[in-house]
Amino acid sequence: MRNIKALEGQWYADRSSNDVFCVIAVDDADGWIDVRDLYGDIDEFDFDEWDAMDLELCVIAEEWSRSEIEADGDGEEQPGAQPLHHLKSSGTM
Repeated sequence: MRNIKALEGQWYADRSSNDVFCVIAVDDADGWIDVRDLYGDIDEFDFDEWDAMDLELCVIAEEWSRSEIEADGDGEEQPGAQPLHHLKSSGTM
């Protein structure tokens, strides 16, 4: 597994589960990383879970981050309708 640091605002893909998510918070004091997936669902990982994942950095298509992922006027998340092939690996660590 690659040891990739969790950075707020950065998108990651877990190659073993095909999950794609953005880090929204890193709590160094308590050892937690909060993430949001493409559909707005929030999850968290402890640092050991994070280190065990097969992660790669990725860049989310701009139209996803602007329209499909942002909340609408009533605060509800709007799921994306486009396939994941719109995601591109950044090719860097």
